[in-house]
Amino acid sequence: MVVTAGILCVLALTGCASKKTLTAEEILRSGDTQLGRQRGDKARGFYQQLLEEYPENRYKAEVQFKIAESLYSEKSYLEARFEYEKFLELYPQHSLAAQAQFQIGMCHAQEVSPFDRDQRVTLNALRAFRLFRQKYPQEALLQEAEAQITSLRQRLAEHEFDVARFYYRKEAYQAAIRRLLNLIQVYPDMSDMDIAFYMLADSYRREENYVKAARVFRNIVDRFPTSAYVPRSAARLRNLPDTGIPRDADGAVP
Repeated sequence: MVVTAGILCVLALTGCASKKTLTAEEILRSGDTQLGRQRGDKARGFYQQLLEEYPENRYKAEVQFKIAESLYSEKSYLEARFEYEKFLELYPQHSLAAQAQFQIGMCHAQEVSPFDRDQRVTLNALRAFRLFRQKYPQEALLQEAEAQITSLRQRLAEHEFDVARFYYRKEAYQAAIRRLLNLIQVYPDMSDMDIAFYMLADSYRREENYVKAARVFRNIVDRFPTSAYVPRSAARLRNLPDTGIPRDADGAVP
C-alpha cells in the first residue's frame, strides 16, 4: 500500500513537471494563426491569455490592436471601436496609433445610415477621419481618409438637400430657405447645386422676396450655363417684378 501510494505520487509529480507552459511568443503565434484562419473568437482567447499570463510582455500593445482587428473583421464594429479607442488611451505614441484612429473612423463609416435617415453616425465618422488628418498628416492612409471625408460630406449634403426638398414640396418655404442656405454654404461642392439654387430662388419668389429671388435666378444663369434649369430660371427672372437686377448684359433675358 505504501509502495503504491509512492508510485502514484511520483507519477503525479512527473506529469506536473512534463506539462509545458507556453511562452508569450507561442501564445501570440497561436492567436495569429487563428486570426489568419478568420477564427476571431479563438484568436481573442489566446490574446487574452497572453495579457493575463504575461501582463508586462512586450507584445501587449500589438495584442490590444489585434483584438480590435479581430472584432472589426467579424463586423462587430461597436466592440471593435471600443478596443481601438482603448488602444489609443493606453498607447497614444505607438506606431499603430494612426491606424487605430483611422479604424475608429471606419467603424463609424460601416454603420452610417441612408441619407434620408438620422446622420449622427456619419458626423462621428467625419470627426474621426478629420482627427486622423489633423494628427497624422504624413501617414500613408491620408489619401484614403480624404476619400472617406469626401464621401461622408456628400452623404451629409444629400441629407440636408433631402430635408430642404421635403420642406419645399410641402410649401414650407421659410424652412426650405434655411436648409438650402446652409446646404450652399457648408457643402458648396455638392452635386446638383444648380437644383438647390433653383429651389432657393423659387422659394424666395413664392415668399415674394423678389430681390433675393432675382439675384439667385441671375446667379443660376451665370454660374450654370449648361444646366437644364437655366431656361426655367431665365423665364422666372423675366416674369418677376422689376428689381433693378440685370436680366442679361442688355437688360433682357436671352
